[in-house]
Amino acid sequence: MTEKPSQSEEEYFARKEAELLKARRAAADAAREDAERKSHFMKCPKCGADLQVEQYEGIEVDRCTECQGVWFDAGEVEQLLEQGKREGIGFSTLESIVQALRGRKREPAAE
Repeated sequence: MTEKPSQSEEEYFARKEAELLKARRAAADAAREDAERKSHFMKCPKCGADLQVEQYEGIEVDRCTECQGVWFDAGEVEQLLEQGKREGIGFSTLESIVQALRGRKREPAAE
C-alpha cells in the first residue's frame, strides 16, 4: 500500500518545480539576449552591413562598408571635439565634423 503525499510535501515539490522553471526561463532569456546582442555586433544600425574600424585623427570610428555611415562609440565625439580645440580646429556644427570625416571641404551655400 502506497502512502499519499501530504499536502506540505506536494507544496514543497510544487515550489521547487516552480523555482526550477523560473531559473530555466531566466537562463533561456539571458542566452537569447546574448545571441541577439552578438548578432548586432559591428553591424550598421542603418542598413545592417558590416562596420569597419577606421582611424580618424587618432580616434577609432566605425564606418559602414555599404552606406558609408560613420558611427561613434560613447565619448568619441567629445574626444574629437577636444582634439580639435587643442589643435585650433573648431567644429562649430555637426555638419563640419561629418564633412571632415568624409574628407570634403565645406561647400558654399546655394543662393
